[in-house]
Amino acid sequence: MSEANRDKPEGLESALLLAGVALMVVAYFLPAVTFPARGGAVLGLSIFDKLPLMSVLAFAGLAAAVATRFVPSLQRYAEQATIFAILLALAPALWGFMVALDAWSGVRQTMLQMANARSVKVDPGLAYIPLLAGAALIGFSLRRRLQRAVPAAA
Repeated sequence: MSEANRDKPEGLESALLLAGVALMVVAYFLPAVTFPARGGAVLGLSIFDKLPLMSVLAFAGLAAAVATRFVPSLQRYAEQATIFAILLALAPALWGFMVALDAWSGVRQTMLQMANARSVKVDPGLAYIPLLAGAALIGFSLRRRLQRAVPAAA
């Protein structure tokens, strides 16, 4: 297999990448942390609600990973862009949960105001399931790409 054929994305590789990116984008708008409010209601904040600037950077990284698969001049950077996109997308999710637990953060104060309470118990939300599934699919697309590269080197 020639170097030019390796750079062209395969159908399954592209499908895995696009499905993973779609899952990750959906996860950013699902509740990442949930907390009870007065009256028994359960409130939640999404990753995008907690960290909008970091979320935009994550979306840019995901867009760059997709662009490296379809723009011929960028295809040589596909491996690096994919790894960078996974890391950029997971960082705000982890950071946002830690910030929600921190008693001195602005996010925590927002949660207390929303709940109209002096303290709240923070639980992880459903956003982490599609987020991790999306990261796995993007990782599988990268693995598929790298497996196609191995016969080319032989």
